[in-house]
Amino acid sequence: MNPYVFVTGSITSGLSGVLVHYSSVFFLGIVGFIILALGIFRIDKRITAGITFATMAISLPLLYFTTSGPAVSMFGGTIIFNDFGTFFAIVMVISSMFIVFPALQKINLKSEVFYALLLFITVGMIIAAFSYNIITIFIAFESVSIGTYVLASFGKDKRTLEASIKYFFTGTVGTAFIIFGASFYFMATSTFDLLGITTVNSSEAFLISLAFLIIGFGFKMALFPLHQWALDTYDGTENSVSAYLSSGTKVLAFLIILRIFLVGFSSDQESVYYFFVIIAILTMTYGNIAALSQTNLKRILGYSSIAQAGYLILVVVIVAYSTTNKLGGSVIDFAIAAGMFYSLVYIFMKGGAFITMNVISKEKIDLSDISGLAKRSPATAVSFAIILLALAGIPLTGGFMAKYYLFIALISGQLWWLAVIAILNSAISVFYYLRVIQQMFWKDPLKENTFNLTKWTKSPVIVSAIIVVALGLAYAMFPVLLSAAGGLFG
Repeated sequence: MNPYVFVTGSITSGLSGVLVHYSSVFFLGIVGFIILALGIFRIDKRITAGITFATMAISLPLLYFTTSGPAVSMFGGTIIFNDFGTFFAIVMVISSMFIVFPALQKINLKSEVFYALLLFITVGMIIAAFSYNIITIFIAFESVSIGTYVLASFGKDKRTLEASIKYFFTGTVGTAFIIFGASFYFMATSTFDLLGITTVNSSEAFLISLAFLIIGFGFKMALFPLHQWALDTYDGTENSVSAYLSSGTKVLAFLIILRIFLVGFSSDQESVYYFFVIIAILTMTYGNIAALSQTNLKRILGYSSIAQAGYLILVVVIVAYSTTNKLGGSVIDFAIAAGMFYSLVYIFMKGGAFITMNVISKEKIDLSDISGLAKRSPATAVSFAIILLALAGIPLTGGFMAKYYLFIALISGQLWWLAVIAILNSAISVFYYLRVIQQMFWKDPLKENTFNLTKWTKSPVIVSAIIVVALGLAYAMFPVLLSAAGGLFG
């Protein structure tokens, strides 16, 4: 048997297998270099954006047809292609596509660099989506992080540069913890592979690795109390970049947290449960309570993003608790599928909310700056209201269905008390979302308020709202996700 490639059900040659399964990666990377080369000719940025969007659109079916289906393991289990990884890879591409056209407004110089970077970042995301080795995950994730450090710095004003520097230094600290955690993981297990660690390992190195990796990826996902960088970065960076950092890269961090802590630490799920149940409660509670007193609109969305991260990692809590108490695979699969659905909806809810900020012609956006939007552009105001209501989990939206599946998973996993805490947190969030809606519909616009209501600013918001509502009606999707959920474990 080829030592580099093992295929469930069949054997393929190493080179052809790599070329086929990584065809989307090669395609995105090649076009990225072509876009960089086109920068010499100073072509219109709209053409560059169009090429980028088309490339990502083509990569979606390419990804589906070359990576889904029976599990395919490559490089000794370092990479595994299956439906679970394919789903998240597609979500990652969608998150990148989502900001292509909204970024046009503010990206005036070096647009070819911006869009080429976006393609390279997407390549890193796809590789991470199929990785089951800490080193491979780390390299893929860092390639994404380095790319986003550069994206965050686009714009020459002081606030943008300050935000990007804070993001860079905080990201570097998180990276250091991940490296330390990976080192201790190797000392405890003698491998960087996440699969196959089945014997109970309670060594000091194993527990230190668990703690260091939680801190490292806690920085990346902006979990409490490692969240402060996110507020400054979301507030200071360009709106489309804020949308990307708060949605696409956060979902990627969530995927990696699922894989490392549920697969790599499968032999000590009790410790994983205790760590994450505390972090989840603190993160969603702090995010929601802190948002109540904010008047800066982007910071309200930033705190909301922190709270949403708390909801997402409840999936880790459910699976770890179910594994420890042997509740059965059906509960585990349901929880993972709930996290998959939540991730998809989250891209459009949180990404759409930050992209709406393009409508306001100010860099530092206060709550009063959105006053009277409903009178100037009813369609935009209604769309933004739908997105906010979805974040709050109001029925007839994708956000409601995402939280419904998540809360059902908590109850099925005998964590009803945690479901009560999560529901109360959702109730708290309604108050600050309604404050924003009140400003749009029941307040008169201030004289100094100016809105940028071009088709490039309004269309993404309206499309986001339509997709969020459509996902609220997409009941048939969940059984498909349920069948793919087991792929988390390879």
